[in-house]
Amino acid sequence: MKSIKLEAYAKINLHLDVVSKAEGGYHEVNTVMQTLSLCDDVVVALNESGINSISCNSPAVPLNEKNLAWRAADLFFERAELSLGADIKITKRIPVAAGLAGGSTDAAAVFSGLNTLCGYPLSEGELLELSAKLGADVPFCIAGGTKYADRFGDVLHPFVKMPDCYVVVACGKEGVSTPWAYAALDAKNNNFEAGSYTPRDITKLEAAMRSGDVSDMCDNLYNIFESAIEPERAEVTRIKSELLKMGALGAMMSGSGPSVFGIFTDRETAAAAVERLASLGIDAFFSKPVSK
Repeated sequence: MKSIKLEAYAKINLHLDVVSKAEGGYHEVNTVMQTLSLCDDVVVALNESGINSISCNSPAVPLNEKNLAWRAADLFFERAELSLGADIKITKRIPVAAGLAGGSTDAAAVFSGLNTLCGYPLSEGELLELSAKLGADVPFCIAGGTKYADRFGDVLHPFVKMPDCYVVVACGKEGVSTPWAYAALDAKNNNFEAGSYTPRDITKLEAAMRSGDVSDMCDNLYNIFESAIEPERAEVTRIKSELLKMGALGAMMSGSGPSVFGIFTDRETAAAAVERLASLGIDAFFSKPVSK
């Protein structure tokens, strides 16, 4: 049957803050997310068996219903009332479990690909609503570009376009558990009870991006998770330091880590940083912001 190939783009957080802790242990956040050209390739094909299948070049990726891409296919066919299955082939380039939405963006590609293959039975609004069932990052990965998100990170709002620049993404070998990261933040901030923490304002970041001032934008990057992760993961601090030494105007962890990104205005300097990090045994990737 028909198939479609899509690029599933990584995301970084230019701003990530916790507003409060809601009932059930979930955290409400404010975040500014940006799509990057670093991407996985996702090929989606329909089959008439009604059973999904997944293949992937990375042994770290589950090939069953634990995979968000598999679950995206199930949700799509259920909502569209179609008795079909999906054959999904993922070529990973985005580091796994690194705060770059690698699994979420593959799921978003499956939603978009199946909707195209099946003749658009669902509107974009329906896709966004459905994708939120899989995780807070999936709606953003469908929408793409630059977005501000609040609530649990799944309610999206337009935001100023990121200025032209080059982004080097680097990921060390020290893993980070997102539940552990949130627990560490809770311990540092009295469970985000009223009055115990004041969220960081994004006005200066927005103004810098609106003016196209990359240096000023970098001065206003913020990720609350760094306060909990860096004391426990020395490699995060090391990679940030290396990126800054190699000419990045700013460097910060994305999501709950452990990936770090550096922002450059010169292509050759960014490319040299990738080579330098690789020589140190650190996986690094050259990319650019992607608009929608």
